Amino acid sequence: MEGISNAWLGFWLPLGLICITIGFSLTDRKDFRQRLIGLTLLLAITMLVLYGIETSGSDASEIALLAVLFDMTPPVSLMAIGALVATFSGPSPVGQLPRGLRPMGFLLAISGLIWIGWMLVEDPPGARSDGIGEKIWATWVLVFLSCIVITSTVSAAFCVMMGEKRNREALAMSSLALIGGGIFIRIMGQGSTDLSTLGWHDIYWDQIPFIIGGIAGSTFGVMGFIWLVYIAEKRAPDPDVVAPLTLEEKARVRELLEKNLTIKEEG
Repeated sequence: MEGISNAWLGFWLPLGLICITIGFSLTDRKDFRQRLIGLTLLLAITMLVLYGIETSGSDASEIALLAVLFDMTPPVSLMAIGALVATFSGPSPVGQLPRGLRPMGFLLAISGLIWIGWMLVEDPPGARSDGIGEKIWATWVLVFLSCIVITSTVSAAFCVMMGEKRNREALAMSSLALIGGGIFIRIMGQGSTDLSTLGWHDIYWDQIPFIIGGIAGSTFGVMGFIWLVYIAEKRAPDPDVVAPLTLEEKARVRELLEKNLTIKEEG
């Protein structure tokens, strides 16, 4: 497979495979589709990379989308993973993570935000420097910054609700919201290296229905997923009553306990 030049085969099909992979990951652990996750994901990424190599320099919409996708994925992933790690490490009612991971979570979140800020002041590559690429890039930057403000604010409130031991975490999340809002105000007031203030304003007012719809759709999608998980857990049957241990099992347990206690005393 030297290269892929057809957009339906090299761009849209891999995106469909990625969605299918996400669906496979939500199946039961014993489901055979769990074994296909790595294969479908690797195939999708390979096809996207080959398509990007084959069509390098093209001004097609798919190339601009692919460029923005590759540019936004690393910082967005850092922000999302960092926010989750920082929120759920330490004292947490659910999904508790080791306390030592918390500083790493803040570092990842801040790194993602700095990454976006750096891309706004550098010279952009050709795939997103003009035309449809410029509009797609600016739109996703606005969506990203809006999501930072919303997510960080909600995370800060969540940290406060968890207890007094998370005041520093709440302050850090609030700082992320303020920094994201500051970058938003900066580009809307003074522009960036690749786009003037007027250009940002035009794209903002032209794409604001998409921005609001995307944020609202994502929010309702997450809420719907949580609701489905809640319904599934609520309707799950009660666990079966476990039969008592047999005499052979009791003897085996006693043997293991005596053996381990003896080793501990000797050590």
